[in-house]
Amino acid sequence: MTLDETVKLGMSLLGWSLGGMFALFLSRKVYDVITPFDADKELTEDKNVAVGISKGGFLVGSAIILHGLIQGQKLHDDILMEIGVTAGFLLLCFVLLWLGRFVLVKTTAFDFNHHIHEADNVAVGWVEGAFYVALAIVIHGAL
Repeated sequence: MTLDETVKLGMSLLGWSLGGMFALFLSRKVYDVITPFDADKELTEDKNVAVGISKGGFLVGSAIILHGLIQGQKLHDDILMEIGVTAGFLLLCFVLLWLGRFVLVKTTAFDFNHHIHEADNVAVGWVEGAFYVALAIVIHGAL
């Protein structure tokens, strides 16, 4: 590997890593928007493990999707256009995760939000967290 290739690889690594950190930060905020409760309060004040598992699954799912977007087919030679397209698809994928949660909650026989938010039901938190990861794997496969 030449010095030029090494520098280019290093810059790519740095750029996508910083972009990935920003995307995961954004993912935390998206989770807060799509849940009908204050996730930060549930985690810090109420020590709600079910919410922690659910939010953790959402973050892992977001990382799986981000991996698919970064490793997938490049659509533009221009790096700024590529970043813009990647960001647009990431937002679309967040909508798909929200839609998946909506369908999961609506098709479950019990009050999903009650069991995670109020009852601190860890089993339901695992189901939701695993659902996010499973859906992200499916989305990743489509990328």
